[in-house]
Amino acid sequence: MKDFICTMCGECCRGEGSAFLYPDDVKRISSELKMSLQDFVDKYTDYILFEVIEGNGSYLYIPYLVLKKDKKELCVFSEDKLCTIHKFKPFHCEHTPFVSEFFSDEEWRKEVTEKCPAFSDMTVEDLEQYRYKAEESDQNEKEYYYILRENSFNLEKILGVTLPAPGIITSNDPE
Repeated sequence: MKDFICTMCGECCRGEGSAFLYPDDVKRISSELKMSLQDFVDKYTDYILFEVIEGNGSYLYIPYLVLKKDKKELCVFSEDKLCTIHKFKPFHCEHTPFVSEFFSDEEWRKEVTEKCPAFSDMTVEDLEQYRYKAEESDQNEKEYYYILRENSFNLEKILGVTLPAPGIITSNDPE
């Protein structure tokens, strides 16, 4: 069985996708950078609402902070293809690319495995050993949703910061 060993090529830190931040990520990273939560949020994140169309046709807007990207669509913490916050990177980055979509969306998995040199000799069977990361990611997302519900989906209240007007990301995938 072949293991996934990151080659630190920086491919997962570039492109149109974003690293989602959970409240614990924001608190941990800002603390490690010796910044206030507000300063970290202002300098390094974008505020988005992810629009989800529920099964009954109603809309749900889930708030997230994501790491900013530069003009080349590269993460603000990427420097010479290396992550400058690698030792305390966000949960999402820690679990990428092994999130649920990796195991459920064959087209996306193919795209990821073609870009990432760490997958060069890995088989489908090799990849299965990382399904637990997708399960951890799903569990973390459920816990985040629970925290949001408990706080009326108010991310400002959860973090104790002021957020700018959000960007809206739409999804055509019914939940």
